[in-house]
Amino acid sequence: MEDWFQFFVYGLLMTGGQGFRALDLGASIRRFGPDRIAGRLYHLGEYPGLITGGPGIVHGEVIGVRDAALVEKMDAYELYDPENPSASEYRRIEVDLLDSGKRVWTYEYNRSVRNLPVIATGNWRHR
Repeated sequence: MEDWFQFFVYGLLMTGGQGFRALDLGASIRRFGPDRIAGRLYHLGEYPGLITGGPGIVHGEVIGVRDAALVEKMDAYELYDPENPSASEYRRIEVDLLDSGKRVWTYEYNRSVRNLPVIATGNWRHR
């Protein structure tokens, strides 16, 4: 699967989510199935924020993207600017998946989570 940019998605980019539909991902991606990572999800209102590592498990799914232009669109949707990552709302980082053991990309929240509610289930769909 070297041709695929693989992503762990846990919020609006999951199958059927608002971002999934807005970017028309259904026709452009390959679904690799559910997986989990170590971390915590925070409720930011209309969408979640992920902080990797530490206690907790985050549930999501792995998708594959072949088109680098689509990766750029995903970056823009997640307010990630590769030219200025420190000012971006999210950063695109690599993480290790707990179930499959793969190393994939994900978007980690790049702001303070102080006083934000934790999504205890670690699952945006079952919060």
